[in-house]
Amino acid sequence: LRSVYSKRQLLESMVEFFSDHFNIYIEKGDCIYLKATDDRSVIRKNALGRFRDLVLSSATSPAMLVYLDGKENKKEGPHGIPNENYARELLELHTLGVDGGYTQKDVYEAARCLTGWRLHSGSRRGTAYFDAGLHDDGEKTVLGKKIPAGGGEKDVQVLVDIACNHPSTAKYIAKKLVAHFVSEDPPAALTRRVAERFTESGGQIKPMLREILYSPEFKASAGSKLKRPFQYVVSCLRATGADTMAGDPVLEFLTRMGHGPFQYPTPDGYPSEANPWLVTLLWRWNFAFALCSNTVESANVSLDSLCSAVGLESIGSFKNAPDILFAYFAGRRPTQAESVSLKQYAAQRDLNNENGRAELIGLILSSPAFQKV
Repeated sequence: LRSVYSKRQLLESMVEFFSDHFNIYIEKGDCIYLKATDDRSVIRKNALGRFRDLVLSSATSPAMLVYLDGKENKKEGPHGIPNENYARELLELHTLGVDGGYTQKDVYEAARCLTGWRLHSGSRRGTAYFDAGLHDDGEKTVLGKKIPAGGGEKDVQVLVDIACNHPSTAKYIAKKLVAHFVSEDPPAALTRRVAERFTESGGQIKPMLREILYSPEFKASAGSKLKRPFQYVVSCLRATGADTMAGDPVLEFLTRMGHGPFQYPTPDGYPSEANPWLVTLLWRWNFAFALCSNTVESANVSLDSLCSAVGLESIGSFKNAPDILFAYFAGRRPTQAESVSLKQYAAQRDLNNENGRAELIGLILSSPAFQKV
């Protein structure tokens, strides 16, 4: 609903990006209850802020402590050994990247820094706390940096600072952001400039976005990236002015497309590349035609109001109506081939009839032009 109705669409795009970057699968333990708080106080709160603050908030988030077993992590001894699950993903997926230069020793030392975090039960269930008795308070060395003994609860802050200040983190985050906004094969020059903004700003997210969005590479990429199912469904709802509470009927289509919110089981999050999504194109077409024909129970579209807003009071008698509707939805005029195809299709339909208009608009929403951004 936020993605459909919010005026802050750049924020929504970054929330989607970081929800995958710090992926949490809601079917793991109590994550189905805890992710709502994580979404609000970790992802949304920091999505346009400082990357270090986002990492630190995620590291001690109850949802993340459950998903990657941080709540099971305690110092070595007769009763346990460090759990490395979160420490590994912190370095491999959240900061440096798989080729970022860390070693297994760094993972182990990072896990030691993260010992002692637990979740309350009873009336405070679902909130995190630090148990000093379960924390390894000895000296550690992570990525060549010594962390003095006796740091206690602050060890996680020092660890996050070391990871976020590593040169590989700037390169890794820059590359992922450029892939998100420009191309799944990120231009090297733009990636380098974005990494420079990361370093010189201390990991502030807005300077990186400014570098991307004002770049010639971003401008040249328009219409080249396939929308992922979530973005596609949201853009359909927004473009048609649908009155919706989302709900199960819309979520069912997303699930059929393979993009149910927070339902990706592994820590790397939903793929950003186009290829994995091509196998579910039929369900996109099904959604587009169902939406326009008002057979999606939790979404209502007024085709009369939509056509009127475009300036087409009687589209059946206006030969260029398909071109005008196409331009409205695709953000550009149709090519000659697109225009010919639309008009040939429209000639076989009564566009003053509700079903005829629904089919035409559904066809436009199903087109490659609308499915790309």
